[in-house]
Amino acid sequence: MRKYNKYIEKVQEEMSVFQKHMLDGTELTPTQQATFEKMNIARGWLKDGYADTDVIQLLKNDPSTKLQDRRAREVLAMTYQVFAELRQSRDKHGIKMLYAEMFREAAQQALEAGDYMSFSALLDKAAKIDGAYDKEAEADIEQKKKPTKVTFKKVVNVTNNYGAQKEEPRQIEDISHESAE
Repeated sequence: MRKYNKYIEKVQEEMSVFQKHMLDGTELTPTQQATFEKMNIARGWLKDGYADTDVIQLLKNDPSTKLQDRRAREVLAMTYQVFAELRQSRDKHGIKMLYAEMFREAAQQALEAGDYMSFSALLDKAAKIDGAYDKEAEADIEQKKKPTKVTFKKVVNVTNNYGAQKEEPRQIEDISHESAE
C-alpha cells in the first residue's frame, strides 16, 4: 500500500510541475518537456473527438509517442488533470469544459469564414456549457461576498519544572475576526 501512495504522490508532483509550467511558464527538463508534448498530442486527439480507449491505443501505437499501456493511461489522466483547462479534473465538469473549448474553436473558424450566424450560435452553446446564463452561479458569487466568522483560541500550558504540582491548561483569551473570503 505504501508503494501505491508514493506512486500517487509522484504522479501528483509531476502534474503540479506541468500546471506551474502552464500558469507561470516555469522551465521543464527535457524529459518533462517530452511528456508535456505527449500530453498535448493526447489533448488534440480528445478535442478531435476520440474516446479515452482510442487515445490510449494511439498513445501506445503512434510513432511520435510509443508508450507502454500503464504510461499511456498516466498521460491520459494527466492530460485531463492539466488540460481540462486547469479548471477541473477528469470529471463530468472537466469534460464539459473541453466541449466548450471545442465550440469556441469552431466559432472562431466560422468567424474566419464569414459565417456570423454560425459564429453566434456556436459561441452561445459554449457560453451555456460554461454556465454564463446560470442563475445559480450568480447566487454562489453573492454568497461568497458575505464575510465569514473565524474564531482563534489561544491556549497556554504552563509547567512548573521545580514543583510536583501540575496545573491544568487554561484558556487565556478568545479572539474573533471576520474574514471576507
